[in-house]
Amino acid sequence: MFTTVIFSVVLYNILKKLTSLGNNKNSYNQGLGNNVLLESSVYNTLEQKYRDLAKEYIKNKEYKKAAHVYMKLLKDNYTAANVLYEGGLYIEVATIHLKYLKDEKKAAECFEKGNAYTDALKLYEKHNNFEKVGDMYVCLNNREEAKKWFYKTVNQEIASGQYVKAALLIRNKIKNVTEAQQLLLDGWEKGIQREDCLSNYFHFIQNQNSIDEEIKTIYDTKTNDNNKRIFLQVIKKQFGKNEQLDKNIRTISYEIVAEYIDKNPEIVSELNYLNAQNTTFTKDALRFKLNKRRN
Repeated sequence: MFTTVIFSVVLYNILKKLTSLGNNKNSYNQGLGNNVLLESSVYNTLEQKYRDLAKEYIKNKEYKKAAHVYMKLLKDNYTAANVLYEGGLYIEVATIHLKYLKDEKKAAECFEKGNAYTDALKLYEKHNNFEKVGDMYVCLNNREEAKKWFYKTVNQEIASGQYVKAALLIRNKIKNVTEAQQLLLDGWEKGIQREDCLSNYFHFIQNQNSIDEEIKTIYDTKTNDNNKRIFLQVIKKQFGKNEQLDKNIRTISYEIVAEYIDKNPEIVSELNYLNAQNTTFTKDALRFKLNKRRN
């Protein structure tokens, strides 16, 4: 660092002499041109010297010193922040983003990474990032306050029709499995993210016997002309898990196809998944569709 300072002083004196030369009236035109070229060359040399010094500091893991060079000598706050981030100095990075780069969202992320949860919380709240505010309260061991902010996020997601995201947030962060499942079922009934809601609903049922019962119950009570074909797509994903479940899925699938086959012969293809190894069935299904079209 001492060598760099001496080098800077020498270069400063050179630049000062060059400036005087440029002011000499008798050699104004030629002096000015030479002055600009030499001044640029000197500045470039000095800049490279600083960059080499910063790299040396980084190599030695002296990240604060490297950042100081970038900020004070090279006026490069962005690179200084990156260097400090590489060194795990997240609070210092947050300060640079907040004070110099004017990026409060990035500052919040860095405060969080540096375990400065209160500082991060204030910035997340300022930018209406309710879920992250809740996360910060969890980190501060205040789950009751966290729950309030998580529910604000849930309400936002529901208002925008994102029932699956809302349900996952309730399940994973509010820790209310029953409420999450009910929300997914509501999405199915209301026709909002219908297929994804029901697929996730079945996915989170751990007991295979319960899935069997739920499939039958929803088929009997919560399906209609608008959603039966979607229901068929969903239960396909449950096929192959156990013998009893497969038996019920097969029965329901045939019932749905039989209900719509007169109006839409193409629907017979939906049964192919039940008979993946039966090439005769596939041919019969194709023959049936062709006959229906001719008739």
